[in-house]
Amino acid sequence: MADSEWPPGSSRLYGIQLDDPREGYVWLQKMNSSNRQIVVLSRLPPAKLSRWINLELVDFHWITSKNDDYAIDPALERLKHFLDTLFLDGSGIIWLDAIEYLSDTHGFDSTIHFIQSIGDSLMETKWTMVLPYSPLAFKSTEVAKMRREAPNISIDLPTDNEIIEPQDSTIDENEHYEIGVEEKASEVDEPRVEVEPGLVILSRIPEKSLSRAILQRRIEQWKDMGFDVSEIEPCMLVDERSERYNRYFSFEEKIRRATECERRIRELIKHGFNTEATKLQFRIMQLTGIDEVEKIIQDLLAEAR
Repeated sequence: MADSEWPPGSSRLYGIQLDDPREGYVWLQKMNSSNRQIVVLSRLPPAKLSRWINLELVDFHWITSKNDDYAIDPALERLKHFLDTLFLDGSGIIWLDAIEYLSDTHGFDSTIHFIQSIGDSLMETKWTMVLPYSPLAFKSTEVAKMRREAPNISIDLPTDNEIIEPQDSTIDENEHYEIGVEEKASEVDEPRVEVEPGLVILSRIPEKSLSRAILQRRIEQWKDMGFDVSEIEPCMLVDERSERYNRYFSFEEKIRRATECERRIRELIKHGFNTEATKLQFRIMQLTGIDEVEKIIQDLLAEAR
């Protein structure tokens, strides 16, 4: 959607999924060039956000419990009161880029109720509200709920030349979310591929999106599936993104091979190899000896045929 067509409609709440969080900041800076009131509520402190946006041209609020001139308390009732007061008059675009943080702090159920109440309060106003978020930071069922409350909408993304990395520092991963999806937002429905009735194959995270927050979420997903994640957990302490990604990629390859083994183990059960299947199932969840497991499965299936 062209910038000149924004907002697409007042009294509405929208979600935006981005490959790179910097794209959203560059887009917001473009919005500042028009005669619109822009309200930004962000987890980024002003010193960092000012690298991307001219804060003098927006109504900026830093979502933090710290004592600061820009601070707004992250308590959901405080944020709701602030927004309700804002909705009473004026018009413009409100950018709230702290959904992951609010969900981690208050729980997803409380956060989705907060989003629902915002949608209700926006009715009959002249405001448009935008919620950028990463689908990789949530369960697929949670993403579906957010999409119902805040339908996805696309924006004109900046070119690579427009996204210039600050030379003095990069965005602090521990203070803000980083978005990562394999495809453009308009093409992504869920961040996983189902392999029924067994394990699921989760979408691969691009290197530029592998923040600690995203990696932590992925480790938790693998753990919930029953995999032994002790090998990848130390990766959370790695500062260098490229090294962190190499370790993640190597471990994910094991997961993908184990998932394929699990599918073939179910074939063994159909052929009556119940005892062997139980032993192999344990080994793949421990992610040990995958090469040997693959060979055993191949030999047993060849015997069955």
